[in-house]
This record gives sequence, structure tokens and C-alpha cells, in this order.
Amino acid sequence: MDSHNRSEDRHKKIIKTAWTGLITRAISIAVSFLMVPLAINYLGKEQYGLWIAVSSLVAMFGFMDGGVGNAVINLVAHSKGEKNDDLAKIVSTSFFSLMGLAILSCLLFLAIFPFVSWGWLLGVQELKLSQELNLVVIIVGLFFFLNMFVTLIGKIQRGLQEGNLDNFWACIGTLLSLIFVYFAIQKDTGLIGFVAAFLGGSMFAYLLSNIHYLFFIRKDLMPRIGLIDGKIAKNLFKVGGMFFVLQIAATIQGQADNVIIANMLGAGEVSVYAICMKLFLMVPMVLGLLLTPLWPAYREAFTSGDTQWVKRIFLKSIRWSLFVSIPSAIILFLIGAKFIEIWVGQDSVPSSNLLMGCSIWLIFMCLGNALAVFLNGLQLVRIQIIVATTSGFMNIMLSVWLIPMMGVSGAVFGSVISYFIFTLIPYFIFIRKMMANNDFSLKVQIIQQ
Repeated sequence: MDSHNRSEDRHKKIIKTAWTGLITRAISIAVSFLMVPLAINYLGKEQYGLWIAVSSLVAMFGFMDGGVGNAVINLVAHSKGEKNDDLAKIVSTSFFSLMGLAILSCLLFLAIFPFVSWGWLLGVQELKLSQELNLVVIIVGLFFFLNMFVTLIGKIQRGLQEGNLDNFWACIGTLLSLIFVYFAIQKDTGLIGFVAAFLGGSMFAYLLSNIHYLFFIRKDLMPRIGLIDGKIAKNLFKVGGMFFVLQIAATIQGQADNVIIANMLGAGEVSVYAICMKLFLMVPMVLGLLLTPLWPAYREAFTSGDTQWVKRIFLKSIRWSLFVSIPSAIILFLIGAKFIEIWVGQDSVPSSNLLMGCSIWLIFMCLGNALAVFLNGLQLVRIQIIVATTSGFMNIMLSVWLIPMMGVSGAVFGSVISYFIFTLIPYFIFIRKMMANNDFSLKVQIIQQ
């Protein structure tokens, strides 16, 4: 297949994945709009905030897969670009590696669990709520570690530019979560039942996805112990090691605020922050789904030598990110308070400061998505580790400093300031210098070494 045909094939797969992702996100947004008032009315502001804080806390354990999950996308895309026969070995090696990591991480989590004061960490003082909190943390943790390797198929599909299949099952999972939660509320199962139902829907869909893909579509990729390859495992953990550090910094940047707010202001305030964020982050989430198919496409294009295509599509993604994010931020800032009042009630209406901070954060996240997809596709992880680590650390420092002065809005302004200074500015300086270099391909290879 020549360069032109490769480019055409790449575009078709990107569009297919992007459109299915858009449909999936539209359904996810609709479900979210139903789920939030349903959850708040049933759980109450305090328990809902607690659920959000626990989810954020456990999400910060995302680094425990060693970065292997994200490395799989690049290895699969690289294998596809070189047209070698390593795919079955990559799948088997990745599957059993992630299974082993999930088991070890889960055992470590259970060993540490009794020694952590979860109630103090999340600002819970009531004894009964503290007891429920411990169960919620265990349930969320166990689902998280199981999720580490059952979602591998989705990463393989994205590496093969078959993200439309992953999008389909994600959509099924979202719908199942809503159905399971509805029945849990009807049966009055309380916070524990609500959490188990919410997580169980997506987990059931992922299990069906594995069965569908490995038993019916790609039987040749069925994980087998005999196909585990030491060389691939070494490469997997080498690439994964970089993503591992990046994930630690990224989860701190993205999830720490909810935990800090819970600790400093109480779980009830997390609800106000989380609901406002949920509304504003729907835009970068949708845009992220449209941009994500570019990750394996960048990798495959770079591997096959089509660097001009990489540069052209990257610049276009930046323009579209600004075109979508700026008008969306302005509109949501103007209508956000009224919309949230109608959506979930007067108690959760955000302040104008919080709305302003979330508007700026929306724009930054859209730009950040385009930059991260580009850098991940070219496997330029070291620069991301440096800026994400610095930005994440400064986010915590600024949030802890600003929250006592500004209340809950201090958390988002801590994120905005740290992300702008320590992430966006360094990224644009780095990429501009790299793009200005005529020997773009060689420069990327040198940086990766």
C-alpha cells in the first residue's frame, strides 16, 4: 500500500472511530444528565460528594498498571505500521502482564487499606458514614483492579484503529450502569448498592466485549501463555515505564482537587465542584473522543514515514480545539448557573468564580487533549513527565493555598494557573522548536532515545 492509500485508509478509520465516539459520548452525556439528579435525590448531597471523592481517590491509583495499558496502543500501532507478525504475541504478553500487575496491585491495596484513615482523608466525621466509606473504598478498589486488564481489548482495538468497537461497548456499559442504578434505587440498596450497580454495568459490558472480540472476531488474538514473548515484555515495560510516571502526574493533576476539597471543606462541597466540572468537562470529553483516534494514526503514520501528514493533522487539531472550546466556554459561563439550578437544584448552583475558573479550564483541557494525543502518538513521553509532574505538584500547592481564601473555586484556579504556566507554555515552546526543525523525523527519534 503506497503513502496515498495509507493516508486514505487512515482517514477512513479515524472518521469511523470519531463518529462512533461522538455517538457514544452523546449517549453518555444523556445518561449523565439523568444519573446526576437521580443520584443526588437518592443519596443526598453529602453521600454523592463522598462517592465522587472516593472515585477520584481510587482513580489516583491509575499508575498501578505500570503504564502498560497505554503502551499497548503504541506497540500495536507500531506493529501495524511495520506490518510484522508480532500482534498475537503483543496481545498475549500484554494480557498476562496486566493480569499479574492487577493481582499484585490489588493485594498491595488490601494490605495498605487497614492502615489508612479514609474518614479523615475525605473529611468524614460521622461514624456510620465512615463505616460505609470503608466498604465503598473496597468495592471501588476491587472494580478498579479488575478493570485494569478487562479493558485491554479496547486498547488493542484502538491500536489497530478499530476504536469504533471499543466505543460501542463503552456505550453499552453506560446504558447498563443507568439500568443497574435504577433498579438499585428501586430496591433501596443504599450507597453501597448504588456504587456496586454503577460500576457493575460498565464492567459487565467490558467482559462481553472481551468475549465478542476474542471468541468471534479475532480468535487468532486469544491470549495464550505459550505466546508470551520476553523481548516484547521488556519493550512493553520500557515504554510502559514512561507512561507509568506520566499517569501518576496526570492523575494527581486531574483527580487531586476532589480529595483536597473533601479534606478541607467536607464531602458536601465536593458535590458543587464536581457537578459544575461535569457540565464544563463534557466539551473536552467529546472533543477528546474525536481526537483519540489520531493517537494510533500518528504512530502508524510516523512509523511508515509519513511525517508531513502528522504535522498537518496536528496543526489542524489545535485549530479545531480552539474553534470548539472558546465559544463553548463563553456559552456555559453565561448559562451554567441557571442550567445547574434546573438540572439538580438550587443547593448545587456554583458561584461566578467557579463558573469562570471552569470556563478557562475547559479551554485548557481541549488544547491539552490535542497536545497529549500528538505527543503520545509520537511516543514523546519524557517531556510530558517533566511538565505533568511539575504541574501536578504546583496544582496541589496552589489549591491548598487558594481554597481557604476563595472557597471551592480555589481548587479550579489552582489547576488553571499551574496548567497554563507549567504545561501549556512548555508544550508549545517544545513543539514549535521541533516543528521548525526541517529534519522532523530524525529529531523525534533522537528525543525518544
